[in-house]
Amino acid sequence: MSNKNSESISAFLDNYDLEGLSVEDLKQDQQQVETWGRYHMIGDIMRGETGEYVMPDLANDIAVAIAAEPTVLAPQKTPSLTSKVKAKVIQLAKPAGQFAIAASAAGLMVLGVQQANVVEEVPLVPSQVFQPMPFGGVADPVSYNFEPASINQQKQELIKRQQKLQAILMDHQKQIKLQDNSPKPEQAQELPEN
Repeated sequence: MSNKNSESISAFLDNYDLEGLSVEDLKQDQQQVETWGRYHMIGDIMRGETGEYVMPDLANDIAVAIAAEPTVLAPQKTPSLTSKVKAKVIQLAKPAGQFAIAASAAGLMVLGVQQANVVEEVPLVPSQVFQPMPFGGVADPVSYNFEPASINQQKQELIKRQQKLQAILMDHQKQIKLQDNSPKPEQAQELPEN
């Protein structure tokens, strides 16, 4: 059936008057009758008026059609020589990789323990935390950090002592370098005078 006939049937169903087309003419051709029925079903479905007459055995028809489909069997893939070689290489390399991972983990553990036991000689410096002043000029109780004065004094004294100790150590290192660079009395006597 042509596209023009389908359009004319659709227009006839939408209650448009078409010259030369009647229900009796549609009954003459079986293909037009089937198209007429499909268009009526589509309209009923779109309007939600399908009820129970929509092919209740549709699921059975689909199951029969699926069962009638021919089964396509794929040939079994035979492993090639390269895939066999790859499998053997992987089988041999897997234990070596596991050993490498275990050795790396053990090495990192040893280094971690050694680093944890090292005492750092860096002086304690008070943290540089920005502590803004509230709008009212007085700290709120929620954000107020209170430390007793004795703890603050102890921290300050500890920092001063560490700074003095650092200064003494630096001075000592400078003196050692100066002594190494200065000529020794034996070398001073051997030098010719100009």
